[in-house]
Amino acid sequence: MKTHPSLFAILYFPYGLMVGVPAVMLGWLATRAGLPVSAAATIVGIAFAPAAFKFLWAPIGDLTLTRKRWYVLANACCALAFFAMCVIPMSAKTLPLLTGFVLAGALSATFIAFSLQGLLLHNCDPALLGRAAGFYQTGNMVGQTLGGGAALWLVRHLPALWMAGALLAAVVLLCNLPLLLLREPPRVGEGRLGDRVREVWRELRLMVGKVDGRLALLLAFLPIGTGNAQFLFSAVAREWKASGDFVSLVLGLVAGIAITIGTLYGGWLEDRLPQRRAYFVACAAQGVLAVVLLYSPREPWAFAVITASYTATLGACSAALTGMALALAKGGAASTKVSLFIAFNTLGSLGLVKGAGWAHDAWGMTGMLGAEIITVAVSLVIFSVVSRRVLA
Repeated sequence: MKTHPSLFAILYFPYGLMVGVPAVMLGWLATRAGLPVSAAATIVGIAFAPAAFKFLWAPIGDLTLTRKRWYVLANACCALAFFAMCVIPMSAKTLPLLTGFVLAGALSATFIAFSLQGLLLHNCDPALLGRAAGFYQTGNMVGQTLGGGAALWLVRHLPALWMAGALLAAVVLLCNLPLLLLREPPRVGEGRLGDRVREVWRELRLMVGKVDGRLALLLAFLPIGTGNAQFLFSAVAREWKASGDFVSLVLGLVAGIAITIGTLYGGWLEDRLPQRRAYFVACAAQGVLAVVLLYSPREPWAFAVITASYTATLGACSAALTGMALALAKGGAASTKVSLFIAFNTLGSLGLVKGAGWAHDAWGMTGMLGAEIITVAVSLVIFSVVSRRVLA
């Protein structure tokens, strides 16, 4: 019996929270502590960095412990990292320590992804991979938005910082419960470890050897669809005259609702359009919203409306990319295959978050959003030209 994909929204929530807490909570605290926006961008970049290279250790998730055991172990490490992020005060002196905990938590979170990718393909109906990808990324994106906003609210309003850290850690650990309803997939390959490693390599070569696989990897590599501005909204919110509580509401509850709509729509779109086209459309919509944000009035209401719309496109892009990767990851070594797509996507965009911070410090909001708009436009043109020539 196949499992309803909504369970994976709960299971993937801690992974998204490992981006949301550094981006929203630590980003806001950094600028209020007198640190530049580029410092907040560095924290976000550290949170993303392991995703760019996790395909290198993804075979560990395919070949060693069971998926469920990896999930429980990684989730416990993430809970500890969240507690540390909440209780350590933000300052120039503590920034290296905080970024160290962010990096440790982000590394642990990659094993959450490894475990869930195999569990999803084994427990969900193959005909509904787009829908499953939508729910899967809903958990991720709600963690990044609603989770990050909730963390900021907790550290600002609870009597003691340890209370915020303990509450976040408890929520993360409760996400283990849906594992009880899932079946454990079989191990990759048979026999000795060396034989299973060769099986993983064979599966990767089969995927990359197909035209669809190569084109999908190119589209994933282009620096689009990752919503670079999203992760600096809390750091630049003062330019729209937004207060701390308003930022918590907009980047928390409102963004959580918006991104849920976006991810579910992206999954729906993925089941109805060719996978590459669905991702292309979602990325183009995100570029259009960046233009609207650039020319929006610098008022709190505009910040709320346009950032929520932008966040919805981020959800659609993430669901479409995941659906595209899952469709090509059928068979063995699911963690390694999907991680390769996510790594290509993150590598293509990792420098843009840091670059956006630098652009803002040098040229303000116009430079930050202008750089993203140009990047999206050029990337979509490159993909259109290459795909037409290859398919022709």
